[in-house]
Amino acid sequence: MSVSNNKTSLTQPLATTYAQRGPKLGLPSRPARVFLVLLIAATTVTLQLCWPFASQHNPTPSKDAPEFDWFALEPSKSVNWTDCYDGDKCARLLLPLDYATPDGPTTAIALRMVPATDKENHRGPLLINPGGPGGSGTDLVARSGRKISRIVGGSFDVLGFDPRGTGASTPSASCFDTASQRALWRLQDDARLLNVSDDTVRLELARQTTTGKRCEQKIGGEWGIGRFMSTPDVARDMLEISQMLGQEKLQYWGFSYGSVLGQYFSAIYPDKVGRVIIDGVYDAHNYRAALWNTNLLDMEAVIDSFFHFCHQAGPEKCSVYESSPEKIRARYFALLETIEAAPVPIAGASPPLIVTRKVLQAQIFRAAYKPLIAFSLVADTMLALERGNETALIELAPKIVDPTECKCTLPEPTLADNEAFSAIACGDGDVHPYDAAKYEVYYKNLAADSPLTAPLWAQHYLTCSQWQIRAKARYTGPLEAANTSNPLLVVSPRWDPVCPISDAKRVHARYGGSALLVQNSYGHCSLAAPSLCTAKHIQAYMVNGTLPSPGTVCEVDELPFVGSVQDVRALSAEDFELLEALKGLTAEVPMFGAR
Repeated sequence: MSVSNNKTSLTQPLATTYAQRGPKLGLPSRPARVFLVLLIAATTVTLQLCWPFASQHNPTPSKDAPEFDWFALEPSKSVNWTDCYDGDKCARLLLPLDYATPDGPTTAIALRMVPATDKENHRGPLLINPGGPGGSGTDLVARSGRKISRIVGGSFDVLGFDPRGTGASTPSASCFDTASQRALWRLQDDARLLNVSDDTVRLELARQTTTGKRCEQKIGGEWGIGRFMSTPDVARDMLEISQMLGQEKLQYWGFSYGSVLGQYFSAIYPDKVGRVIIDGVYDAHNYRAALWNTNLLDMEAVIDSFFHFCHQAGPEKCSVYESSPEKIRARYFALLETIEAAPVPIAGASPPLIVTRKVLQAQIFRAAYKPLIAFSLVADTMLALERGNETALIELAPKIVDPTECKCTLPEPTLADNEAFSAIACGDGDVHPYDAAKYEVYYKNLAADSPLTAPLWAQHYLTCSQWQIRAKARYTGPLEAANTSNPLLVVSPRWDPVCPISDAKRVHARYGGSALLVQNSYGHCSLAAPSLCTAKHIQAYMVNGTLPSPGTVCEVDELPFVGSVQDVRALSAEDFELLEALKGLTAEVPMFGAR
């Protein structure tokens, strides 16, 4: 198969290469008008996958307007930087779609870099991965590249890349022709929670079967992008990017799924490890086995912290304060029962929605990832529902559930939706065909760990059971290294909702010489809570290779509801600036596997 200059898909015509481009400006197309009618008629807004940083459904948009045309940027087999946005550098790098066929079809990888400010002590590029899998690194740089630079030090170029099939990289792993088509499909999602005792599992299985078959048609086949998005492929891409930029060993900070990518890289290329930080750690053994069964071990502890910190903060800072955490907890669960018996319509919202038990459980599930900025929303939602405050509910509606919208303008390609999560996570994993008896055991074990969130997490098993595309370059070797050319830094919150500290400890034990830095916080990855202690250890590691002593635990500088735990006026100017950068990053917490 011949391949053009990679501005088009390998298997699709130009019109459907970047399906999210949608119609041209002007009146909506007929499908868009039909979608708008359906949208207005809908009385329930269903939840959507909400994940890692600002990729598929992150509610925090990029600060950039879409004035930069990624697809007008000519891809090249070398990194040719172009000035872009406000002082950044952008490029599209051609790499083999299949490294076993170096002269075959290619993929164009989007790169965006915040250049180092300390030119005299320049230490080369630091590659970042925002998780997902499928998160856009270029979009993370757009929003927070300079904050990350402040943490690691100005001597590093902060480089975000969109892994193959994602963001502005092409071909795109999109199984739908338009964003509206995908949105219409999601509007058919069940408003009920998964439960092995009713028909919700059969319905979800049918939906996943449909998506699996559609994706096999759209991104499968001999040279379909779905076969070439594996974690080993992306690990090789990172090595190629680093070496093209004059860095023989990888410098990397990976969050959430990015920790899996870091484990793969360090196992496959142990002699190419420079400075590698894995943050919010999922054990790659469990990931590769496609088990998804250890993630929720600490979820309930994070949810319980909502009740604890609300009580600790007092009535002035928490709108549902009670005289004990237990009373707040009882109040929350009483609300769940009330809503289950009588879902609440918010007719004045745009679009209108119905608050169901599933909506509320999904809300606290997502809030557990970033308690510092999301717990207050849970409290405000509780209060508005208890009081039947229609005005407050209308204002809260778009924050409770991401609204589905008909848009005739084009988003930044880095924000365009796709099916990358399934292509990567399921394509990397062992095959587990659906078995009702095994799924029931799996579900009940998850529910024992987290009754509130198991019905949401259990969807992953069904997704991968119906995924038909297998990665061509699937790695089955050891996910460990007795020695790496430089030691890894493993970073973990004490209480992570989806990547428990037990995973971080196992990974730390498998990589010789690595250090484990524990942050005494709640939420996903160290970004969930600002900690000057953590930031200084990360900077010392990046600049000097200094590892924290065994047993090091960092405290945080801000707590949910409570706020700052120290007088910031006592900080030095340097520490205050660093703390402000850390606070800005709390919005960038990866939403790994959230639904």
